[in-house]
Amino acid sequence: MPSVEKPIVLLVDDNEATCTLIAAVLHRDFAIDVASDGNEAMEKLRTGRYAAILLDLRMPQPDGFAVLEFLRQHAPAQLRSVLVVTASLQPAEVARAKGYGVCGIIRKPFDVDLLLEAVKDCVSGNGDGNALGNVIASSGSVILLIAGLLRQRLM
Repeated sequence: MPSVEKPIVLLVDDNEATCTLIAAVLHRDFAIDVASDGNEAMEKLRTGRYAAILLDLRMPQPDGFAVLEFLRQHAPAQLRSVLVVTASLQPAEVARAKGYGVCGIIRKPFDVDLLLEAVKDCVSGNGDGNALGNVIASSGSVILLIAGLLRQRLM
């Protein structure tokens, strides 16, 4: 039986626990490539093609908006594959991110099923750019706890 290659998702986030959690959620359906800051993301985007890009907005060296601007200038078609996954969702930031034509926006902490469906929508081209919102009202510490447990189990 021929092996089917998984679509590759670029996960751009400076929080290791968040990366661990998202990778655990997506690993069955997608191959994951991780960038821990904006510079690393732009370097990977220069050389790689990704089915979806999960992008945090608040990161060092530079932030997620700089990555969006890089895509606008160098690979505008890829903007439809961007799913913003961030805790910083002030109305002005939502409007600014939507202005880039991103696939969608999810607020941290997120519902894992919602995240998986949103990534699948981005990969299939069904994303509509809408803010998907915060489905569960949990604290960030719950995500960190789950990520720690997943890290132990995966290693």
